[in-house]
Amino acid sequence: MLRTDWSLKAILAIIAVFLGILALRPMVQPGATVLAQSARFEHVEIISPVFLYKGNQGVLVMDQRNGKFWFFPRVNEQYQAPVFIVRLPFEKLDEGLQ
Repeated sequence: MLRTDWSLKAILAIIAVFLGILALRPMVQPGATVLAQSARFEHVEIISPVFLYKGNQGVLVMDQRNGKFWFFPRVNEQYQAPVFIVRLPFEKLDEGLQ
């Protein structure tokens, strides 16, 4: 009985040491610092992922900075140069409220 009591205390002491190491590790070696950056094209919003324009299928997007709508035609699984569709004057929305 004395031998099992001694081995049980040794095992519990080893477990306590390992738990202490795990608990103190973030203080000794802090995690990596992460810096968040805004997306490069966060001002572009996809209006329609499947849009037909003059017989071509593609993607319709809106530039939220200036209200311009662009169409990216898709030919043979590749996107071509964007085509300007229209500019909506969103600043006129504020004029209508007055």
